Amino acid sequence: FDLQELQILSTLQFDALSGVNTINWIALPALQALNFGHGVTKANTVYVSNTGLTDLRGIELTAVGRMDINNNQYLKTINVNNLGNVTESLSFSANGLNLEIEFPNLESAANLTFRNVTSISMPSLAEVAGSMGLYSNYFESFAAPNLTRTGNTIAIIDSSELTNVSFPLLERVGGGLQLANNSKLEDINGFDALETIDGDINFYGSFDTISFASISDVKGAANIYTSSGNGTICDLFNAAKKAQVIKGKVSCDANSELPETGNGNGSSSDSSSSDNGASTLHFALSAPITALVAFVAGMLFI
Repeated sequence: FDLQELQILSTLQFDALSGVNTINWIALPALQALNFGHGVTKANTVYVSNTGLTDLRGIELTAVGRMDINNNQYLKTINVNNLGNVTESLSFSANGLNLEIEFPNLESAANLTFRNVTSISMPSLAEVAGSMGLYSNYFESFAAPNLTRTGNTIAIIDSSELTNVSFPLLERVGGGLQLANNSKLEDINGFDALETIDGDINFYGSFDTISFASISDVKGAANIYTSSGNGTICDLFNAAKKAQVIKGKVSCDANSELPETGNGNGSSSDSSSSDNGASTLHFALSAPITALVAFVAGMLFI
């Protein structure tokens, strides 16, 4: 279903259409609404770019391979109630300024990317086979209450209003965990069930505290840069490295002029700055540790 550069097309009415292999709609500035009687419930690919649509009512998918919705400046709400599975990717970027997205029954997805979104609700999401990326969004909080694992990286970057993240059931991140340039995120917590990170930890910001209640294995490196001045953050990450919880290099600066987002390269493997308050960083240390580290673990990591 291919429609491109139809400048005055204002109406699409298909009373019985329920399935299509590919929707490819590009540059339809006069199209504001869809008149689909039954709604399209089956599609392998949906690509909608630069239209006048204010919502996606009429696209009532139960499953999709790839869905990419971008540069639709009038798009304010997306609610695909019955979508349960995304086999390739789901991507939203550069749409309406106050875009609110709801996928109440989405349980699994291969890859998720959200840019320039005001709110996202995915209460049923349990598994992401690939990566989850949240970039330059406007929400104050983000929650994935039923997500238990990802196959690759979780990245939350450049969300200037973000104050809280919550992944209460997340046990394993199959790639890295990256939180960067979220200027109002002062406390990194909300990962109480997280045990394993297969890639790197990359945290850049002005956060004061970090809390991991259950972490026992970080297979990659840890790059921690904060401007908070709380040197105990670095002390505790260095102790976790010595305890072999973190397998790769630890680079930490708690009084940092932050590097570029996604740099991933630290200047010091054992650094700490002035202590302006106790950190609440916790690690579940399961590897053999020295008497000194055991003492520190007993005081700070339990």
